[in-house]
Amino acid sequence: MLKDNNGLPDFNGPFKELIPEYILYRRAQGYVIGDPIVYRLRELDIYAGSQGVTGPVITRRLYEGFTSCRPGEKPGNVQKRQSAVRGFAKYLVQRGYRDIYTGYDDMRRFKSDFIPYVFSMEEIARMFHALETGCRKSVPDENDMFRAAMLLYYCCGLRKSEAQSLKIRDVDLDSGKITIWNSKNDVSRIVVASETLLTALRDYADRYLKTASGDSFFLFPGYSRTKTEDLIYREYRSLLASADIPVRPDGKRQRLHDLRHTFCVRALEQMQDKGFDLYTSLPLLSKYLGHKHITETEYYLRLLDEHFDGILSKCNSYSPDLYACGREENGNGKR
Repeated sequence: MLKDNNGLPDFNGPFKELIPEYILYRRAQGYVIGDPIVYRLRELDIYAGSQGVTGPVITRRLYEGFTSCRPGEKPGNVQKRQSAVRGFAKYLVQRGYRDIYTGYDDMRRFKSDFIPYVFSMEEIARMFHALETGCRKSVPDENDMFRAAMLLYYCCGLRKSEAQSLKIRDVDLDSGKITIWNSKNDVSRIVVASETLLTALRDYADRYLKTASGDSFFLFPGYSRTKTEDLIYREYRSLLASADIPVRPDGKRQRLHDLRHTFCVRALEQMQDKGFDLYTSLPLLSKYLGHKHITETEYYLRLLDEHFDGILSKCNSYSPDLYACGREENGNGKR
């Protein structure tokens, strides 16, 4: 499929000029608009053309047709199309276009029985042992950079795109403060690296970032986003095999996002072990994770109930109804 100088595919439908403008506009604001969103918008452009749309118009009928659930489709895919078309539609409204339905009253919600994978401490130890071994035996650059990425994912609970979007200026190697800009739900936040992690990041920076500018990516400087993502996924799959991590009960491989789930579970376990007042500390964890609502963090209290009887009983003793509402899932286990 042909791409232009901005790395975007061809658009030939009624939004052929507006969608690329929207993508570049959002990227210029610092938002992550990756290939999945780009190709959903291209799908919208093709679909609108097939429905006889000739101008920049999004009717309710077009919206509902594009976001309808297809045979055998997972609810998460529907939600991704909803999100893509809503963002674009709001942009068109801001530009002054009329006859634009934004899905403002689309109240569909999808529940999921998805249960994320939480790595055991033994599995984490095997993974990082395999990382250290790989760094000693192989050409160091990419292995060391991937190790730094894994440290950020596991030790800070970062989302995949958050770590990949980090610029050198966002990581304060003196104080250990790491600034995450405009992440999911447009939430920015600061996370703080532990002393052990900070030492590793300083060593990484001394090796690979001395001549790079503050606007360069902290991970894999000089690499394109596409190359970085491909490399991380390739190395991650290889790492799981090297560490003898068994597949999930459903036969599928663990996702990179499962490291974030693991971070959240370990944080809650530590809170419980230290006797923290979970009624007051859970909102702090929510802010640290970049969650927009406390219910997103509460989700982790319900992971693997057999491991959290103590946590749940403490929360219920504070307020039985506090965490009882707003439990919609997002369909793919990402928070």
